[in-house]
Amino acid sequence: MKVLMASVGLLVAASAWMFLADDPARLPPGWDWQSSFVGTLTWPDPQGGKFPEQQTLGIYERSITIEENEDRPAAVVLKDDFVIRDPVTEEITWRYTVYPSVDPATGRHLGLGSDEEFIVFPRQVERRSYRLRMNYIKGVPVEFLKEDIIEGLKVFLFTYKGRGEYTESYLGNADYPGVPVAEGQEIKCADDQFTLFIWVEPLTGETVKMSERCDSGDYVFNASTGEALSPVLRWGGMTAGSDILSRVERVRQERLRLLVLQYLPFALVSGALLLAIAGFIRRGSQS
Repeated sequence: MKVLMASVGLLVAASAWMFLADDPARLPPGWDWQSSFVGTLTWPDPQGGKFPEQQTLGIYERSITIEENEDRPAAVVLKDDFVIRDPVTEEITWRYTVYPSVDPATGRHLGLGSDEEFIVFPRQVERRSYRLRMNYIKGVPVEFLKEDIIEGLKVFLFTYKGRGEYTESYLGNADYPGVPVAEGQEIKCADDQFTLFIWVEPLTGETVKMSERCDSGDYVFNASTGEALSPVLRWGGMTAGSDILSRVERVRQERLRLLVLQYLPFALVSGALLLAIAGFIRRGSQS
């Protein structure tokens, strides 16, 4: 009798765990993603109108936070903020902020006419192509390249190299005066050399490391003819050092949480079934 009661107790515990466990959504309440790293940020010479050979530095600060939760679970509004600062004065030299509406269960953008553009990778990342729309990045296809290891953590590396057009990100705001762009013009990476590398932990979908750059330089182009009119910025950066260590630690914790959420109910149910079988066998042997 005690064995059967213990079996029932495990089934009750499994049911309670599934009911009371934390939100398994890709973007649960309180979720955020932060990254800060040193990159290059080289403006053209105002006299000669060309990029200097010597690179200058900038402090890259990226963050995605939940701005509004009122429509959960159907949607959440995120604040996707990208700031670059002067490393000496700490003044903002470039800033772009967007507020996308996103499905919290998957990380997909909503209201764009496409269900396949992600601001973050979903859970259970596959070895395939994903379309990423993140801050200035406009739905580019990132391709799975290979598995990799970062600080002992297995990750998937996704890459993109090609057209990078981000005129809106240069239009300016309260913190950044912007670059004037006339009708029929656009700002993009010259020679389609925009390059993106993203290292993602596959179970959680969390980005561990990121590299983004335009070494050929952003220019104002005539959108119809493709003629480069004037240089704007040569830039590039990659997460490194303490930023990666803190990201790896956070991702490890989230990965453990998901594994517990995924497997503990099955373990409890399996234990209940084994106890029930053992109880029936015991009763049969005693009769």
